[in-house]
Amino acid sequence: AGQGEVQAPSDTGFFDVGVQVTAATVEEARNRAAQSADAVIKSLKSNGIAEKDIKTANFSIQPQYDYSKQNSQPTITGYIVTNTVEVKVRKLDSFSKVIDGAVAAGGNDARLQSIRFGIEDTEKLLEQAREAAMKDAKKKAGQLATLGGVGLGKPLTIYETQVPNAPQPMLAGASAAKDSTVATPIEPGTGAVTVDITVRWSLK
Repeated sequence: AGQGEVQAPSDTGFFDVGVQVTAATVEEARNRAAQSADAVIKSLKSNGIAEKDIKTANFSIQPQYDYSKQNSQPTITGYIVTNTVEVKVRKLDSFSKVIDGAVAAGGNDARLQSIRFGIEDTEKLLEQAREAAMKDAKKKAGQLATLGGVGLGKPLTIYETQVPNAPQPMLAGASAAKDSTVATPIEPGTGAVTVDITVRWSLK
């Protein structure tokens, strides 16, 4: 078995941003959430995010209960409406601006749930990782063959497994004040592409 890993700077960012509103009635909560969510989405688009890169990730309406009274059934005191979108940022130099604008547009209703980074085009990186994995497997097999007093023949079977290039989580549960004057610092870091292979070799 061999493994090859190639690292490269992240070039794409993702984050989930939305609003959460609590009100006495469903209609009031839904209406306020709709207004705040609309402001957030308008901010994203005004900061260069294409419509195809904004996707609704969650929309829910849940009752809020009061459990304070002992030996009695909980009572509904209001309703919570949550509306969240997943955002893809293709230009990382604008990442802070996009986030700060969205949070400011949502005001105190804004919720920023996560920030992740990834690599958009991994084809060349996969080729490099694949080559490194094959070299790793051949080196191990060659050593074992030598220790066994035989030579290494041709590969009989080769199986490849690509480790998913999932966006790397960086931040969770963040929010910011609407009147913030300092840009949120963001460090994209590097991503990695990994290939695992299993080779069955003939011996001679």
